[in-house]
Amino acid sequence: MFGEYRNVSIAGVAAAAPKRTINNMDFVNMFESRRAKRQVKLTGIDCRHVCDKGQQASVLATVAARELLAKLRWDKDDVRVLVFVTQSPEVDTPATAMLIQKRLGIGTDCIAFDVNLGCSGYVSGLQIVSALLQSTKGKALLLVGDGRYYDLPEKPTTDSLLFGDGAAATALEYREGSKGLVYSQNTDGSRWQLLTKSLGGPVYMDGNAILLFSLEEASKSIRETREHFGIQEEDIDYYVLHQAQKIILDGMAEECNIPKEKILISYDEYGNTSTATVPITICRNADLIKGQRKSLMLSGFGIGLAWANVFITVETEHILPVILTDEVF
Repeated sequence: MFGEYRNVSIAGVAAAAPKRTINNMDFVNMFESRRAKRQVKLTGIDCRHVCDKGQQASVLATVAARELLAKLRWDKDDVRVLVFVTQSPEVDTPATAMLIQKRLGIGTDCIAFDVNLGCSGYVSGLQIVSALLQSTKGKALLLVGDGRYYDLPEKPTTDSLLFGDGAAATALEYREGSKGLVYSQNTDGSRWQLLTKSLGGPVYMDGNAILLFSLEEASKSIRETREHFGIQEEDIDYYVLHQAQKIILDGMAEECNIPKEKILISYDEYGNTSTATVPITICRNADLIKGQRKSLMLSGFGIGLAWANVFITVETEHILPVILTDEVF
């Protein structure tokens, strides 16, 4: 599915991660097989930021949003839409977005709700908020994040060393004449069991199947998005892909003929932060892309299975470096 939304622009992006870090290399010698040790190194994930006790995705999202609103000097009551994309809600009911609305001091003339999406969540969230802005006009916040305090198992698996915690806030506004964004969106629920977590249970992932999915369908969708909208390679300043791990991003770069210097990364320091990988990567590279408008190809893919792409031009003045925090509420 292809589509576009006009008159919408990104006014700023902020991201937050826990101060607590785990160094993956400290765990390499726990694995008995050489293959497992090699697999950890091939992920390219050196360390990860993980929530400490009392921290949650909603805390990190609130911190990011608070800093972004201050930077933009927005009147909080002008925010008409607040969407929180997460698979780590703070409570079962009501929507965690409502708790964040209260913490930020946003007025009642606002719609606030959660969206249950994972790896594709940020890119899909941009589409959801852009659609709402067509009728609400005004300003909106897209919040994304996943994170929960956890201890590594006594014998960690290679999968358990992939994931970190983090959140982000993106400010969008309706602006007449803005070029907006174009997008593609796909879902295949028949393969939901390849990457899933039962209620109260551990995460299960078929790593080989997810690798093949990324290199085949997700890569193909990037190529098709470029072709469908007539986007030339010289039109794209940077690609920001879901930060699954190094081997996947390297493979997708090859499948899509993307120059490696145009792929922004953050997996080495933050790991796979689910919904937040794309905006965390943007903020991690704030100094690199700052200074003028940049055209970005964003791609989210994974749990669902779902995969989505957005091509958008972003004003880089209000992209903040990643905020590290130990704040709790």
